[in-house]
Amino acid sequence: MLLRRRGHGPAPVHALRDVSLHVEPGETVGIVGRNGAGKSSTLRVLAGIVPLDAGVAGCGGQVVTLLELGAGFGRDFTGRENVLLNGALHGLTREEIEARMDDILAFSELGEFVDVPVKTYSSGMFVRLGFAIAAHLDADVLLIDEVLAVGDEAFQRKCETRIAEQVAAGATLVLVSHDAGLVERTCERVVVLDGGRKAFDGPVAEGMAFYHHLMGTEVVV
Repeated sequence: MLLRRRGHGPAPVHALRDVSLHVEPGETVGIVGRNGAGKSSTLRVLAGIVPLDAGVAGCGGQVVTLLELGAGFGRDFTGRENVLLNGALHGLTREEIEARMDDILAFSELGEFVDVPVKTYSSGMFVRLGFAIAAHLDADVLLIDEVLAVGDEAFQRKCETRIAEQVAAGATLVLVSHDAGLVERTCERVVVLDGGRKAFDGPVAEGMAFYHHLMGTEVVV
């Protein structure tokens, strides 16, 4: 996979090189690595957002993504209107969305701000609304990239609990995070990327030990 620079700068950069990744239904996979290792690019490929120069990629079933703050939101729309928009984009009828509206808004804890244009939202408010929507869609596959790091600790724990519930119901999870604790609590398998290549793929305990060694950090038990 190549990322091409604009203008007359340096040659294209390989974001991913020879990465093969197969995830079974119901599996929970964490993707870790240095900045620029190709983690976010991997999720964008899986989501069908970024095309490949070679090879094939795809996900089966209903794919729900949380890849960047505000993605998929109409910035001039209110939070409530964006719930309707995102639900429709995921194939729900207006009646189905309205039936879930109260639960979504309650989960977000945004109060009166649900009726304010989201262009006024802080990053934490975007996370609350985005995850609240994702948490109430019928996801077969969840692709989550770092966004939970923006929310406060209490909301992060709430999100972790909801992710666990979705996985228990059969959802597949692919999670990118620099939070080792989150990966260890949430995932059963870890993929370590380094320089756009897969350096490790295996059980979470071994994978995180490999990751800490790669990063030159120690884990204190």
